[in-house]
Amino acid sequence: MRRWSAPTRNRVAAAVAAAVATCSAAACLPPPTPPAKAPPSAAGTCRPDPFTSDAARFLNTWGAGHSLTVAVFDDRTGCWYHLNRERRVTTASVVKAEIMAGALLSAQNAGRSLSVRERNLVSPMIRESANAPASTLWVRLGGAAGMDRIGRTFGLEATNETSPTWGLTTTTAEDQARFIHRLVQGDGPLNEASRGEAWRFLQDIRPDQRWGVRSGVPATWAVGHKNGFAPSRCCGWRANSVGYVADPAGGGYAIAIFTDGWPNLARGIPLVDAVAATAATTLTAT
Repeated sequence: MRRWSAPTRNRVAAAVAAAVATCSAAACLPPPTPPAKAPPSAAGTCRPDPFTSDAARFLNTWGAGHSLTVAVFDDRTGCWYHLNRERRVTTASVVKAEIMAGALLSAQNAGRSLSVRERNLVSPMIRESANAPASTLWVRLGGAAGMDRIGRTFGLEATNETSPTWGLTTTTAEDQARFIHRLVQGDGPLNEASRGEAWRFLQDIRPDQRWGVRSGVPATWAVGHKNGFAPSRCCGWRANSVGYVADPAGGGYAIAIFTDGWPNLARGIPLVDAVAATAATTLTAT
């Protein structure tokens, strides 16, 4: 039986520990892939608008006294759907999806995947909506000016970054729905591997934050999303939700829901859920 010296044993143990640590940081998971694209046969007539006059009246009456704006892009048909289209709102933590996109793009431009350190910042920022990692990445990416450059790369035309309080970044629902689509489905700067990383992060949301975009979606459909929720002097409590709903047959829809002016988060979530479920009823019908 071969016997190793104590220094050799220590070096081997250290190597094994390093490998385990690397795997625990998700580097040993299968390569992530983004949602499948819609087959060409899916193109055609738009599905019925989920925001009919009756639905819009109901949702707006429910949200009376509060800002509410929604945009949905169905990439299977190329059709858009809107509710209160032109309203400008603040992002709250929804902007963390853009920060994640910036981190992925920076790593991609350097010819590598996310480092363990970067992954350990992005993961809690998306999964738990942790603020400290978001602030660290925000500064690394160049603050408001850097995020403006990243936003332009992703085609964000109506989003204005705010520093140092990044959660007061202003945007429109349509800008955010377009961004989410480019983030996971292409037509943007990320390659397939980076889009797969984004999709993996957006699906790994802790249970108490799985409201909003997921509401009303069939269990067989995959969903990736990021919610934004915080009080502010300008707008009361904000309850926002953006994400992508993947059709098992390929393609799907990007959706952005923003509402504010609530006395607390618990009062705002039901309206966001109702909006998402209204969209899902039409857009997930087979």
